[in-house]
Amino acid sequence: MAGLRNLAIGIHRQDGHPNIAAALRHTARNTHRPLTALGLTG
Repeated sequence: MAGLRNLAIGIHRQDGHPNIAAALRHTARNTHRPLTALGLTG
């Protein structure tokens, strides 16, 4: 689980989010956002 959380944090840092906690909450609200952040959907 820690590895998955670190992956999520790294992705948000690459996307330039200044507040990681807010970015994680925002992404968690919609099931499509994590896939879009990974580039798996268009």
